[in-house]
Amino acid sequence: MKITEYCGNIEFSILHFIFSLTDEISEKIAQKKLFYKEQIKRYIRKQIDFFFRAFKLKKALLYTYKYETYNTIMFKLKSTLKEHNVFQCV
Repeated sequence: MKITEYCGNIEFSILHFIFSLTDEISEKIAQKKLFYKEQIKRYIRKQIDFFFRAFKLKKALLYTYKYETYNTIMFKLKSTLKEHNVFQCV
């Protein structure tokens, strides 16, 4: 049994998106292309909105997917943000 068969095509594509976006953002932080926490949050939200435009889902399910995707990405980036001393507005 493959992962796509186990969790479904939508969930698999979301997982793939999470890992690829996290890797992309980590690279941009290391290259100093993204260096403010608010800038990173805006970039993540924009990419999530672009990604979920392709899905035809009910609004409640769409908001849930977006919320969980955002939280997962931010959780995965937590150590990277600390490691590179990303600026944060107080």
